Amino acid sequence: MAITVASLLTLFLLTPSLSVDESGLPKFSFSWSDDKNKFKSGEIARISIKVLGNFETNGNASLGQGAFKPTLTVNGKTGNSTYISGVSLDLGADISTWKISFIPIMVGVLNIVIDDETFKVLDSSLHFEVEPGSVS
Repeated sequence: MAITVASLLTLFLLTPSLSVDESGLPKFSFSWSDDKNKFKSGEIARISIKVLGNFETNGNASLGQGAFKPTLTVNGKTGNSTYISGVSLDLGADISTWKISFIPIMVGVLNIVIDDETFKVLDSSLHFEVEPGSVS
């Protein structure tokens, strides 16, 4: 029996991944706090984090709440950059109030990417607009 590229591809696509089991990981959704996605440069922007599922670690403390450390990337620049500054995470004990805050600097329409390798998060759905702020 000859093995073709198509049969190998089918086998690959139907074989379960041997990487980290994601079935026990919580999922996350992100939205602009107060549905506000238009800011003035220098104003504080906030992203609400909604946890879908729970943080049952099943004996693996590395998957607890303290392990969630999402990063923000704007136009290929991660964290504080020429696009945003003052990135901070508010991840208190009450997961219903989790937020990410930052200060937009660069004027324009921008896209933000939120990722976290531990929890397999990759979200690029948030766009925002920044207008010039007042100069003091």
